[in-house]
Amino acid sequence: MPALAAALAQRLVTPFRGLPAGVYIQIVATMINTMGGIAKLFLPLYFLERYRLPYGSIGLLMGCYGLGCVLGAYGGGALSDRLDTRKLCAALLLASGLLTMSLALPLPVWGFVPLLLLTGIADGGFRPGNMRLVLEPCAPAQRATAQGLYRVAFNLGTSLAGITGGLLAVYGYQWVFVAQGCASLLACLWLVAAYRRQPPQSGRAQVPAANLETPDGSPWQDRAFLRFIAGQLLILAVFDQMYGTLGMFLREHYRLGPEWIGYLFTLNGLMVVALQVSIAHRVGRWGLQRCSHLGVLCIGMSFLLLNAGVAAGWALLAMLVLTIGELLLSPTWSVIVMQRSEGRQRGRYLGVYAAAWSGRTLYAPAIGTWAYGQFGGALLWWLCAGVALLTVLLQAGALRQMLAPTP
Repeated sequence: MPALAAALAQRLVTPFRGLPAGVYIQIVATMINTMGGIAKLFLPLYFLERYRLPYGSIGLLMGCYGLGCVLGAYGGGALSDRLDTRKLCAALLLASGLLTMSLALPLPVWGFVPLLLLTGIADGGFRPGNMRLVLEPCAPAQRATAQGLYRVAFNLGTSLAGITGGLLAVYGYQWVFVAQGCASLLACLWLVAAYRRQPPQSGRAQVPAANLETPDGSPWQDRAFLRFIAGQLLILAVFDQMYGTLGMFLREHYRLGPEWIGYLFTLNGLMVVALQVSIAHRVGRWGLQRCSHLGVLCIGMSFLLLNAGVAAGWALLAMLVLTIGELLLSPTWSVIVMQRSEGRQRGRYLGVYAAAWSGRTLYAPAIGTWAYGQFGGALLWWLCAGVALLTVLLQAGALRQMLAPTP
């Protein structure tokens, strides 16, 4: 039995061996930053209960944060082409910590508009630099594994945040904001302390200087990449339905209580923690284009399973298939973007990619709820499947071009 346990531990640890030290530094920073209390999830309740705002006004305020995330994601990526990415990430964590703590102040409602916009810019700006520092130091064969480890750290931190945030919210939502701000500041201190022992050049951008001043190497001149991003925006609108219309459909058609939403998201989180690294370690062997198409189809087709019946088992199966798609796409797309941006304006590539992930919050909920109200959930799930097929067709040629060997 001890020999079996040792062999299992050896197998679990093997994929992580040989990763650069900077990867682990960013992994720890990511976990610290996400375990503070997920303050943004409590903001709508804070505005509703303390300020008695109507739902429309709350949506507009949260839209300010979402817009800031989109602007910050691209801006942070672009700055990482010119600045020391390590210092940039530390500065953005510092700004995020101070701004998030400021949300606890008794401000007038209008004061939250610029504050949420700036908080979103800081939060969004950290992500592309954080991803760059996780993936760039790795050899190409290691990047999927590093991305998988990053995803596990993020989900573990978020799981802890759900516990700490819920406990602190009992004493007042302002304590959730303070805890989240403190977590960001602690992550900033960790980066500063950890990187003091690292060589200065390990965190610097590696983009040819000529590509910073000319269109050469710009993502906006890369038609294949832009088609890939267009497909990403389409399928993310489908993926985002798990946060909104899925719950309404389960409540109205399956007659399931709200606790089932928690069960489904628990299944999602457990699958990410248990399977992400293993799947990420193999996507290169399975083929990046194949994994991308399969992941898109899993996300799109998963919702169709909800039309098969009204038993809770169909909802669990739908979430299982949806999560498999998520597990495939996250490492696959990150590796594809890193590979395509080699020798180009990598920060801008990562910025556009991260902005697309963040930007779905600006359009996906509105489109999904409108379609749900107009056509009903059953037809919406067929539309989701159609969007997945359209995404595969749109990205097929783009992925072939992006993954073609450089002559």
